[in-house]
Amino acid sequence: MEALKNPRFWLLAWGGIGAAGLVYLIIAASVQPQEAAPPSALKQNPALLVGEMADFEYAFPPRGAPDIAFDHADGETTLKDFRGKAVLVNFWSTLCLPCIEELPSLNALQEKFGEKRFAVVAIAADPSGPDKARAFLARHHIDALDLYTDQRLIMASAMGANVLPVSILYDAEGREIGRIIGKADWMSQEAVKLVESALP
Repeated sequence: MEALKNPRFWLLAWGGIGAAGLVYLIIAASVQPQEAAPPSALKQNPALLVGEMADFEYAFPPRGAPDIAFDHADGETTLKDFRGKAVLVNFWSTLCLPCIEELPSLNALQEKFGEKRFAVVAIAADPSGPDKARAFLARHHIDALDLYTDQRLIMASAMGANVLPVSILYDAEGREIGRIIGKADWMSQEAVKLVESALP
C-alpha cells in the first residue's frame, strides 16, 4: 500500500501504460490494409510496346518538359500550360511526307480523348511559318488540333527532334514517359492503350 502513495510509482505506471499504447498504435498502423497506388504511366510496361508502338522508347529516368516558349494563335505558350493533362507532343512539317500521313490519326486521337485530361500538341517545326502550316491543316481537314509553331526550331532542337516526325508522351505532371521517332497510327489499339496509361 505504501507503494501506491509513492509518486514515483504512479509516474512509472503511467509511463508504462503510455509506452504500451504507443506500441499498440504502431503495430495497428502497420497491419492496416494499404490502399493500392494507382498505376503510373512512368512505370515501364514492355507489354505496351508492340505493333504500332514497337519503336516507342521509355525515358529513363523520366525527364521534365523544357520550359521553352513556342507559338500559338493566342500568343506564346509552354508545356507548363498543359499541366494536369497527359500530353502528346508531335513535331511535324509541311515538307515531311510521313508527318502528313500521321496527322489524321493524331487528329482522331484528339477527338477521341477530348480536352479535359489529354491534349495533342502538334508543333509545326517549319521554317516556312504559321500561315503555310495553317493552310496545310485546313486543306487536309485537320480540325481537332490547334496550330502550334516553332518556326526557328528552338523547341524542336531542345527536345532532340532532329528527325521528323517525333512524338513525345508526357504525364500530367510534365514528366516525359517516352517517345517514338517516325510516323505511327495513333488510332491503333496499341497507341490508344499507351495513351490511356498516361491519362490522369
